[in-house]
Amino acid sequence: MKKVLFILSLILSLLFISCEEVVHIDMDTAEPKLVVDASLNWLKGSKGNYQVIKLSTTTSFYSKVIPPVAGATVYITNPKGRIFRFKEFEGYEGSYVCDYFLPVINQTYTLTVVYNDQTYTAIETMLPVPDLLDVDQQLDGSIIDKDLMTIKAYFNDPAGENNFYLNRFIRNGKTGQSAVFNDRFVNGNYTNTVRIFDDLVKDDQIRIELYGISSQHYDYMSKIFSMISEGNKGPFEVPPSQVRGNMINQSAASNFAYGYFRLSQVSTIEYVVR
Repeated sequence: MKKVLFILSLILSLLFISCEEVVHIDMDTAEPKLVVDASLNWLKGSKGNYQVIKLSTTTSFYSKVIPPVAGATVYITNPKGRIFRFKEFEGYEGSYVCDYFLPVINQTYTLTVVYNDQTYTAIETMLPVPDLLDVDQQLDGSIIDKDLMTIKAYFNDPAGENNFYLNRFIRNGKTGQSAVFNDRFVNGNYTNTVRIFDDLVKDDQIRIELYGISSQHYDYMSKIFSMISEGNKGPFEVPPSQVRGNMINQSAASNFAYGYFRLSQVSTIEYVVR
């Protein structure tokens, strides 16, 4: 169901009182809502200057097309008042790009989107992430499924902090489902992020990505994953509900937007299945 899954691309893009609110709407008659996919990722070792924000709107339940948003004004402001403007990317309607963004760890930024004469804002902090240090694999076959294999990527969780993470395991260039987790039981320890596969073969290439995220984004993504997987339902069986993110309409609160503004440092490591 694209009306639910498009939020996951924030992802996917891959979350607070209003931000955790699950909103039930009539997918056939509701007025279109703005959807903001503003996931700014800063890969370790890179400058992080080039960033993309995507805008679209919700659409009717049976529509196969997600309408892109053109003509919006999009910019990010840092604490010193510097403005990073995102311009429409020619040929890619709904995509807005900036090639001079300056990411700074633990710095808080404000995103502003002006669309249809209404102003939407969100505030988030660029959060750090530990280095991924090692990867191993383990065959976890059972009587039911003898081909289960666990891939673990290891890192040192910083001590004395409440940390939240998002991971992605990319197999042969294809991204699988993301997951979020925290360090509640492993604070300050050498720990891992894990994924179980049932069809890996020798020489498969696995790329693991680890993102530092806020507690609010952790809650947001947890709600989305729960909504999609509840009752083991398929994507076309998910109830017509959507989770509101951290975008706030400063002009008309009732005309809220969906989506999320996230800033993350990203650590990666690659592995070839033995």
